[in-house]
Amino acid sequence: MIKIANGSLIVNNGKTIIIQRAYNSAATQTVPSVFSVGTSNGTPNVTDTALDVRVPISNGTVNDNGSNSLAGSNGGNATTDNTTTYKQGAGESDAQSQNLLTNGTSATKTWTLTPLTANFSGTQPFAFWLYIKDAAAYAKFLAAGTALQLRIRTSGDAANLSYLYNRTKAQLATGWNFITSGTTNVNALTQGAGGAPSGALNEFIIEITTTAAADAFVAGDVLYDLMRQWAASDLIKTFVTGYPTIDTTNHEAQIRAQLLSTEANGFDLTGFALYNTDGTPLMHSEDTYSSESKSDTDQFTFLVTDRLV
Repeated sequence: MIKIANGSLIVNNGKTIIIQRAYNSAATQTVPSVFSVGTSNGTPNVTDTALDVRVPISNGTVNDNGSNSLAGSNGGNATTDNTTTYKQGAGESDAQSQNLLTNGTSATKTWTLTPLTANFSGTQPFAFWLYIKDAAAYAKFLAAGTALQLRIRTSGDAANLSYLYNRTKAQLATGWNFITSGTTNVNALTQGAGGAPSGALNEFIIEITTTAAADAFVAGDVLYDLMRQWAASDLIKTFVTGYPTIDTTNHEAQIRAQLLSTEANGFDLTGFALYNTDGTPLMHSEDTYSSESKSDTDQFTFLVTDRLV
């Protein structure tokens, strides 16, 4: 049972749902019937329309599970398996990530993977995990400008045909970083200088820029794991059967939601929200709580009580 520690409220869209359902006999809004969870969620505000970083509950599509070696170029060497530090999630059981290794020849360090387990869909967002071991490894990332870039491409295309996603050093931290385009689909990302890729999105490139060519990463310093995508339906789950329950004496509605041991694994969860199922779903309420790590040995239960006073 998750204990809400930092804030819980019905947001403005939730109030709109309530007032419409109560007083408009032709209300077009649907009632809340699904929930989402998120990571790095801030303090709830009545103007919020979504969790800060919603994460997939179900598996989505795995483009690469982190068990395949990436080819190195520029200042990057071919990756090697790391079986000590890795991320769970998406129903994968490979229990390894990839060491991003360097050779000291260039501050631009590049790693490429093709083919993929599943090609990228242009009409879905993406995410992968990047691990930075400690302050010493983090200090080597370029301080100003793009420190990390993902390029999604068609293998064999001209080098400048790609979709790009950039992160600065300030947007990274030691430990695991969930690198995600969030609500932005791949085909809506910034295009390379030559424009969009011309064919199947069957290649990705990870590029890290360091301060100096000699800045080295050895095994365990910087890791890549689990490239994945998801549909909107992967971000939501329906309530436990039989909920909500209505207490007309105390003017309460209670909702129970569960994450099973197979769901939302690998994340430090801090956010929970109820949504309806309109054509453009509306967030009804938002909760932020102290970080709880979700793994395949955990089942989370959320109990939400709304009371009219």
